[in-house]
Amino acid sequence: MKSKTVKLVSGVAVLAVLFCAYLGVVSYVDSQEKKEAETQNTSVSLVDIEPENITSVSFLSEDGEQADFEKEEDTWSKKGEEDFPVSQDTIDGAVNSLAALEADQELTGPEDLSEYDLDKPQNKIVLTTQDGSETVLLVGMKNEVSGQYYVKKPDKNNVYLVSETVLIPFMGNAYSFAEAEAFPTVTAASIKEVQVDKENGYTLSQDKDSLYWYVSDGKTSEQADTSKAGAVTSSIGSLTYGEFVDYHCTDPAKYGFDTPYAIISAAYMAETDTGANTDASEVSEQDESSGEEQEEAEETADTSEKEDTQTEKKLVICVGDEINGSRYVKVNDSNEVYTIPEESLTEILDKAPSDFYSLTVNYLTVNNLDSLEIRQGKENHRVKVVRAEEKNSEETKEDADEDESSDSPEKEAASEEATVTYTLDGKDADESLFTTFYNKLINMAGEKRLTETYTPEGEAAFTFVFTGTEGKKTTVSYYEYDSSFYAAVAGDKVYLVNKMNVKDLAEACEALLKEENQSSGKNSAEENASEDPTAAEETE
Repeated sequence: MKSKTVKLVSGVAVLAVLFCAYLGVVSYVDSQEKKEAETQNTSVSLVDIEPENITSVSFLSEDGEQADFEKEEDTWSKKGEEDFPVSQDTIDGAVNSLAALEADQELTGPEDLSEYDLDKPQNKIVLTTQDGSETVLLVGMKNEVSGQYYVKKPDKNNVYLVSETVLIPFMGNAYSFAEAEAFPTVTAASIKEVQVDKENGYTLSQDKDSLYWYVSDGKTSEQADTSKAGAVTSSIGSLTYGEFVDYHCTDPAKYGFDTPYAIISAAYMAETDTGANTDASEVSEQDESSGEEQEEAEETADTSEKEDTQTEKKLVICVGDEINGSRYVKVNDSNEVYTIPEESLTEILDKAPSDFYSLTVNYLTVNNLDSLEIRQGKENHRVKVVRAEEKNSEETKEDADEDESSDSPEKEAASEEATVTYTLDGKDADESLFTTFYNKLINMAGEKRLTETYTPEGEAAFTFVFTGTEGKKTTVSYYEYDSSFYAAVAGDKVYLVNKMNVKDLAEACEALLKEENQSSGKNSAEENASEDPTAAEETE
């Protein structure tokens, strides 16, 4: 009996627990539905004005000054500054969004406005309509979590949460509504010279014939590394303005233009279209020459309808003071002031002349080489480039007949074929071994160029004397510098070359010289064999 009573009590307890759980679930569902309903219906109309009735808008700019814009006959202007370049589309879009402003949420009866910074609002936006009535919005702090601003009307107690998207144009300054100019379009390929006037400045110039770049410090000039010069021209070609700061600069010192941080000048080629509208039919009427001449005139007229000519232009960028990770800039003769991020100017301004020096130790193509002297310790070897021209005057009978029957004074010139061979110490050298060695030699590049005075210690490990086809001699000597580098001395230039690269060069040189020694031994054996038959048999 007692057991049955216990079971009954336990069953009742279980039912009670299940019932409580059910009530909890029902209560939770009801609360969630209420929250969803509240979320779906929290938007409130805060401003409802016909945009065409708005005649002015004013707000406090970030510098604390009031910015006023007025509209007359659908055209906006800045009050008191008729020359201010107002962007009509920008201000129209911003004002129209404000005219139909909806708050995301309404907070009723706030106890302390200071919690929202509305006791001392950071901004006051005023919309004025044609009848003179004003709609005022006081803007408090920004909720960093939701990205919304707390807003209040002076005649209302409630506080509203408003999306920053609508308010952000009025949270800056008047230049948020200015029509900014685009940075001048200059392509990297069109730039032929760059001059940077600053402390330790430089000039890059491109030779119009060879297209090589040269760098100058104002005293000396030498060939520059092409890729490093290209990085500068690419940076100039990709420059864009940051912020619009001043549409009419009257005080250069305000932005540091009286004593500029730097002045960047770039000379570039710009295409100019010129039309030569010559009518082919008029040419043929005026010209009573033969039919062939008329055809030539018509072709000339067609091709000259539009000619592209290039003229040199100059881009001058005056770089002023730094501000928030950017620098003030003024371009050419414009009085407008903008900012450009410092990181965009780094590749141009953070360079010295030595940064552009070519690190190739000595480059002379084999086509321009007459001879090469190789000195290693007490050994001295000489490679001579031998060039021979073979004339190929073979001509078919039919070609000969055509030449005889032709009235043309031009005669077919006999074709010439040039052959290049190499001798090492007066004997034929292996072309493949020499080419491998020579390519390593002329493509040897340093990891750094020494600008301080260098005095070698001891004798050179290797010395190479190049003699060009025009007779010019160039000497390059390699000295041990430290555990990682050789110092390659070429005239007054010193390069630090990785030891592993020099090791590869030495191995290629050794392979060439070893082949020459083997060839010499073989030739000597053959000569002795021809004089002594017994020796010949032993050799075989």
